Amino acid sequence: MANAYRIGHIYIDKGKTSHSDDQFLAWLNIKNSGMLNSPGIRPFSYVSRRGDGIPAYIVLVTTEKKGASHNPWDDIVDYSSGKVFYWGDAKFDDDKKHNEFRGNQILELVYNLILERKYELVPPILHFSKPERGLVKFNGLCVMDKLELTWFEDRGVPVRNYRCHLTILDEEEVRVNWLHERATSTAWGTPEKYAPSVWRNYQRGKIQRLNLWKKQIRSKEEQLPKTNTPESKILQQLINLTPAQFEQVTVALFKQLPEITHAITQTRPTADGGFDFFGHFVLPQPVSYVIDFLGEAKKFGRDNAVQPKHVSRLVARLGRGQYGIFVTTSYFTRQTQQEVLDDGYPVKLFSGNDLVLFMKELRLVDNGQMRNEWLDSLF
Repeated sequence: MANAYRIGHIYIDKGKTSHSDDQFLAWLNIKNSGMLNSPGIRPFSYVSRRGDGIPAYIVLVTTEKKGASHNPWDDIVDYSSGKVFYWGDAKFDDDKKHNEFRGNQILELVYNLILERKYELVPPILHFSKPERGLVKFNGLCVMDKLELTWFEDRGVPVRNYRCHLTILDEEEVRVNWLHERATSTAWGTPEKYAPSVWRNYQRGKIQRLNLWKKQIRSKEEQLPKTNTPESKILQQLINLTPAQFEQVTVALFKQLPEITHAITQTRPTADGGFDFFGHFVLPQPVSYVIDFLGEAKKFGRDNAVQPKHVSRLVARLGRGQYGIFVTTSYFTRQTQQEVLDDGYPVKLFSGNDLVLFMKELRLVDNGQMRNEWLDSLF
């Protein structure tokens, strides 16, 4: 059976192309591919076409386990939306700018090909995560949607870096012989016998995104970060806020949503009408659809669950065409979630874990705690 990578499966990484048991570098590498054995961005060259600089394929690796190698950023893999958010390889450096790092130069090259609609030249991207030393997990065959130039913090210093937006294609398995087939082809447009159909469709301009059905009823463990983790410390910071401060933080989070026009207002502490904030979202062009909403923010301890009566109070205040947002530092009981589903309430439930992920995505946390300067600006 031909070697292949399947989404969600774990593979052995011995770190050497010559190791007989290695299922990562030994499978991926091909003689004269010029593979870079870097921690994150690894381009593989065409062996018979030198000089153009375009890789045959690219492997991206996200290290989940902290190790000796300094890694100041957090990548995100979201199967439910079929997206990966991947940071480039820039770090704080006295001499080099963001586009002088080798990995960032590769990402920039690929994005320019996409902007020029030269899809036949665009290399496939394979994303792996590294849960522990000696192992990698395959997260999917990806294509680049956007290359965002933004800031992140490296050891207290603002640093410019690229953030790559990737779409996971709807393909369960990637055969290694397809990658080798690409690397050894001698001309652009050479038919690829082992190429997945989703890749052929992408080259024609059609993107088939991974569409994962997300479980609608979540357990307590799925709604809260594990204890004794950096994420649990962030959640505890939120729990330690006063109710009014937590409402302020919630409003501030929604105000910082990227690429969505919004207006959001926090209600006064007393006689708030049964909700804590209200406003509207405007979906971006070409949709430009306005969604009015009311929101409730409940600061509970992580073991104090949100019951049906709490959500019913918000639902009772919703007018025709309005959407409800319920945010908590705790979790929602099974019955609460079931009632929202069964009765078709237009309410989105955000648990403690959702809040922490939300804050990480907006880059409002650092070293296992919320940014003090951000909190100070709110209070």
